[in-house]
Amino acid sequence: MEKIENMSDAYKAVLPRRKGVQTAAKTNPGTSRPPRKSELLALLRIAKALLCANSVEAALRAVAEGLPGLRPDAILLISSYDSGDSCFYLDTPDGASCLELNHRMCSEVRKLVGSSTYPLPLQAFTLDNGSHVAAPFSHDVNGGYIALSWRVPPEQAAQQLALAFLPRIAELAGVRLNNLLDQLHRDEEVKEQYHAFAATQSRHMEELRVSEHEKVEARELAAQDELTGLQNRRGFLAKSEQCLLIARRQELACAVIFADVDGLKLINDHQGHAAGDALIRDAAGIFNSAFRHADVVGRVGGDEFAAFTFDNATPRAIVERIRKKIAQFNAGRKGDITMSLSIGVINCDIHSEETLAEYLVRADEEMYRYKRQRGRAPH
Repeated sequence: MEKIENMSDAYKAVLPRRKGVQTAAKTNPGTSRPPRKSELLALLRIAKALLCANSVEAALRAVAEGLPGLRPDAILLISSYDSGDSCFYLDTPDGASCLELNHRMCSEVRKLVGSSTYPLPLQAFTLDNGSHVAAPFSHDVNGGYIALSWRVPPEQAAQQLALAFLPRIAELAGVRLNNLLDQLHRDEEVKEQYHAFAATQSRHMEELRVSEHEKVEARELAAQDELTGLQNRRGFLAKSEQCLLIARRQELACAVIFADVDGLKLINDHQGHAAGDALIRDAAGIFNSAFRHADVVGRVGGDEFAAFTFDNATPRAIVERIRKKIAQFNAGRKGDITMSLSIGVINCDIHSEETLAEYLVRADEEMYRYKRQRGRAPH
C-alpha cells in the first residue's frame, strides 16, 4: 500500500493553528493561499445542512451537495466499534447507500495509518493512487474518518482541493456525523434484536403449533379403532354428543343407527379369526360408505357399528341405502362368505332430553328386534 501523501499547500493555508498540533510537512509561504469565498460559503452551507440532518445518509448527502465541484462517486464515513470497523457508503451518482461492517476501505485506512511514521492531526491523505482522499475527525472524536472516492482518480488539482477541503469538513462534521453513526448503529442493533426476537417468537409459535398438532393427532389416534380406522366407542360417543348438541341448537334432523355383523362367530370358528377380522374391516368400509363426511361413524363393539347422521330420511330409507351398499359388495365378491348386517335406526327427537347413550341403546334394541324378525339367533 502506498505511503501517506503530504497534504497540499492549499490545505496548509486553511488548516487552523492549534496548540500542540503539528503537520508532517513544512509550510511553503510562496504557494499558500487563504480559503476562497466560494469554499467558505460551501462550508457554511454544509454546516447548516448538517445541523438539520437527522440521519447519516442525509448528512453525507449534504456534504456531497456542498462540495465545491469535486463530484466524488462515493462518500464514506468510517468509524470504529467493538464489533469492528464500520463504513457507511453513499453512492452519489445513483443515491444508493449501505452500512457495512469491516468494509475494504476501513481496513485500508487502518493499515495505512498504522504503518505510517507521520503524526496525522487533522491531515488528509490519499489512497489507491489518488482514487480516495480521507481525513480524520477532530481529536474529540475517536477513530473516525470521512473519505471521498472516485472510480477513476481525479486530476491533480481536484485531489489538491480535496486534500485542502476535506479536513475542514472532517473537523466541522466529525462530532455530528459520529453521533449520527452511533444512532444508526443503535437502530441497527435494535432492528437485529427485533428480528431475532421475531424469529424466536416465530420458532416458538411453530413449535407450539406442531405440539398442538401432535396432541390433536394423539387424541385422534386414541379415539380411533385400530382394526377398522373408524372411531372407537369413546371417540364415537364424544363426537356424537357434540353433533347432537348442534342438532338441537340448530333444529336439524338427525338419527342414530346401530348395526351388527351377522354370522361372525361361525366364520371365526370355522375359518379363523383372520377371516373374521377381514369381514369386520369389509363391514366397516361398507357401513361407513353409506354416510356423509359430516356424520360420525364408529366401531362400538367387537362386531358392532354405530353412526350418528344429520339425515331427515325415514329409518326404512336409511336401512335400504345400507342394504344396497351390501348388495353391491356381495355381487362383486368371490367365495362362500357373504356380508350381512342387522340394522336398527332411531330418529332423534331434538326437543327431548334423551342422551346419545340412550339413543344408542334404543337403536341397539331396534337392531335386535329386526334380527329376531329375520329368524336369526343372537350370538
